[in-house]
Amino acid sequence: MPICEVCWSREAVGRCRICGRWACSDHLINGMCAICRDLMCRLCNQRLAVTSCLICGKLICRNCSVELQPGIRVCSECYRRLDELLVREPRLKYLMRYLRKRSKELNSRL
Repeated sequence: MPICEVCWSREAVGRCRICGRWACSDHLINGMCAICRDLMCRLCNQRLAVTSCLICGKLICRNCSVELQPGIRVCSECYRRLDELLVREPRLKYLMRYLRKRSKELNSRL
């Protein structure tokens, strides 16, 4: 049997169903290795995260996030509360300017 690809010290008992990495009994739970568990989307716990929310910092997948601009995503929870958050959080003022500009661009295409 191969060596665990998480700790590199114990004998592996199986492969991760997400990434295929060999893992020992300490690092393989419900068919998922510890690394994939740590990188799961914090909203759905179904898919691997692609980034973290710009506002709350949670790890998020594409399906549970909204792309504000290329490379900048917010989780769907923060997006639903975006108006409230923009007013309450002065550090997010630049987002308000960007969203207004983008809204005008989208409306002009319709």
